[in-house]
Amino acid sequence: MEALTKEEMLARLSEIKEKCLACQKCSLAETRHNIVFDDGVPNPKLMLIGEAPGFYEDQQGKPFVGKAGQLLDRIFASVGLTRKKDVYICNTLKCRPPNNRNPLPDEKAACWEYLSAQIEIIKPGIILLCGNVAVQSILGNAGGITKIRGNWFKAESAVVNVYGARMMPIFHPSYLLRNDTREKGGPKWLMWQDIQEIKREYDKL
Repeated sequence: MEALTKEEMLARLSEIKEKCLACQKCSLAETRHNIVFDDGVPNPKLMLIGEAPGFYEDQQGKPFVGKAGQLLDRIFASVGLTRKKDVYICNTLKCRPPNNRNPLPDEKAACWEYLSAQIEIIKPGIILLCGNVAVQSILGNAGGITKIRGNWFKAESAVVNVYGARMMPIFHPSYLLRNDTREKGGPKWLMWQDIQEIKREYDKL
């Protein structure tokens, strides 16, 4: 199947977002302020899938806009990438769970059609799985983020269709904010190794 143009991607994503805006499939529809559908640019080279919206994301309707999002932007910028030009960003869930609790299985199931559509439209060469919820949603029981971060997984490792993408689990920036040490072997040092490896693969596509 021939790849979609950027304009075609935007049009199809807009259709899915309109459907998502009217979604009432789970109880999160009762407590959300905004649907948090996506941000960045549709780029068939790189997609990042996060966990679920937090307070600031729910208020603004965009993923990764709080302190964690600012750190994520700095991580990408360290290798010359930006969400305005290079990265398509979305979440496993499109609505904020109350008090930022972990998503429930039925909530993830209700939201899957939207995430699946986003992956199908973008067909990214690389998918970054940001945090444990994203890892579990795509890779199933592959292991905890601290054990499998920085490793590449092929599409056949996924429990869902990711259209040939290579996937790397990475630390969620909120975890890095809680573990601020830059010592060798620490989370921030490991993230620096990972983002450099991601950029090397990105440049090959």
